[in-house]
Amino acid sequence: MSKDTKVIAAVAAALVLPIAAGALFEWPGWVTGVLIAVLLVAGGFAALRPDKHFGPRRRPGWQEDVFQPPVDPEPRHVPVTPPPPASRPVTSVRLPSSVEGIPFTLSCTVLWHQQANGHAEPGALAVQAVLHRARQVARAHHPEEDTTVHHALAAALSTATPDGSNTVRAWAVDLAVTVDEEHSIYLRELVRLRRERLLGELRIENERAVRSYLGEDVLASVGSTVVWWLAKDSSKVQETVDLIGSLARLSAAANDKEIDEAFEHLVPADQRPARDVPFHGNGFAGPGVFVVDSAGVVDSPAEPEETPESLLPDPEDDGNALFGRTLVDALDKHGHLDLANKARDRYGVDEWAPPNEAADEGPVDDHREDTGDSEDPDDPATPSKG
Repeated sequence: MSKDTKVIAAVAAALVLPIAAGALFEWPGWVTGVLIAVLLVAGGFAALRPDKHFGPRRRPGWQEDVFQPPVDPEPRHVPVTPPPPASRPVTSVRLPSSVEGIPFTLSCTVLWHQQANGHAEPGALAVQAVLHRARQVARAHHPEEDTTVHHALAAALSTATPDGSNTVRAWAVDLAVTVDEEHSIYLRELVRLRRERLLGELRIENERAVRSYLGEDVLASVGSTVVWWLAKDSSKVQETVDLIGSLARLSAAANDKEIDEAFEHLVPADQRPARDVPFHGNGFAGPGVFVVDSAGVVDSPAEPEETPESLLPDPEDDGNALFGRTLVDALDKHGHLDLANKARDRYGVDEWAPPNEAADEGPVDDHREDTGDSEDPDDPATPSKG
């Protein structure tokens, strides 16, 4: 309780207590007034002399300094500054990527604090610990992600981590992650080829889908072809009707078959397929009359009639030589000299020696001497002169 509060409490008590006592004991008013005055004076005196009546007695300042027990000063907290870390630069270290044969190249500065003694090369332990962590991070990234792997390595290697033997706590700063230029060129070319192949496959798939749609659905029949053409512009009905012949040809060609007879009359005459014309082995068509209409379409020729030559045996066959000689003799005998000459040319009769010439070279037959040189016209073996 403060000093002012005590004074106020004393004054209140000096007023209240006499009044309450006077009312209780029925004192005269002057007694109560005197009592109040006495109490007020006593309270004022007590307020003026607090050390002697209301509080512990205080010693003078020199006595307090002499009798006060010594107090130990609070210890001051002095921060301990750790020694600066040791460092070692690391340059051009290959780190495996997710693509075999295309590594990352890492350069950095390795820092470490030694925690225990007993190793001659703590820097080697620190570098080994940092590179081990770097390989684990880089192996999960593609070589094209050089920027991403740089951030991942910076986050993983910036924390001081103890090595496996707990000899050093190592981390790395000043990281630089790159991919060799030749590997970068290879990756760009690979990406370009992959995109071209994907685009080519998509084009082939699209073309295959279009061919399947046209061949199996649109051009499957003449009716579906007409409906497909009309669906392109439903207002061109008359134009579609005029094109039914062409659409029929298109449908037939797509299905490798002849034009349906129901639509053949709608195909223009100059666009109808020509009938097959037979050809001989020498490349020429057979004899006959060819009919060419106004549109330039050639009709098939009439079948050739049989000729006398077609009734005769083949002159190229040596077995027919005797037949040719007999035929020539018969034609000469009956006076058909022109036909005999043709037969002679056909079968090569002039190349043979006549039988009478062969007889002149040998001995003379007695029977032929009796008969003389006359020729018997009825003898078919006698060659005709002329």
